Amino acid sequence: MSDTLFAIIPAGGIGARAVTADRQIPKQYCTINGVAMLAQAVAALQRDSRVSSVHIGVTAEDSWIDQLDLGARVHIHRVAGATRALTVIGTLQAALAQEGLQEAREQAWALVHDAARPGLQPASLTALIDTCLAQQKGGLLAMPVPDTVKLATVDEQQQVCALRTVPREGLWLAQTPQMFPARALLAALRAGVCEGLDITDEASAMEAAGVQPLLVRGSTENMKVTWPADFAMMEKWL
Repeated sequence: MSDTLFAIIPAGGIGARAVTADRQIPKQYCTINGVAMLAQAVAALQRDSRVSSVHIGVTAEDSWIDQLDLGARVHIHRVAGATRALTVIGTLQAALAQEGLQEAREQAWALVHDAARPGLQPASLTALIDTCLAQQKGGLLAMPVPDTVKLATVDEQQQVCALRTVPREGLWLAQTPQMFPARALLAALRAGVCEGLDITDEASAMEAAGVQPLLVRGSTENMKVTWPADFAMMEKWL
């Protein structure tokens, strides 16, 4: 029996760091070249035919999502929680139920992708899926750290200063998608939340569960749109 693969986009946040006086809507609904960033992230995931469906987790109050025409293979779940981990848990549970995959009769894989990464390249997505399926092991897109890294501190005058240089060898910047067996990811996220862990991405939950996720090289275009200036940069790439 072939593996089932679906995607999840947690979209319950507002992206406060990207808000400006003339951009007051939640970040994922801001447009880049006339298209909502969330819609572009969905389209990027659908460029690989193995992704059977996309499930988006939003808040119960979200009215922006209703204005997007995302297609029949995209499902909206109003299950967003107070944290990314809780939103992914809720969306993952809803996706498994909707796909009829609650029981472990077949392997189901979940690709979790940031709504704020519309620049996902098809070659990167294909490489991640190919690698994880071939090795039957979860992994994520990431980039080796290219710059010198400084550990910061605050001095007596409350100025931010460099405390020391951190060797960059072996350091990677995590991107998304992050792909894991769906039920194992759900269990790891639940355990992490119960233990009060700081779960910043899905890989961190799997690491806490004893898994060493594969690192698959991503691309610069797959940057996360975080600051107002990032929109102009992404417009040039898309």
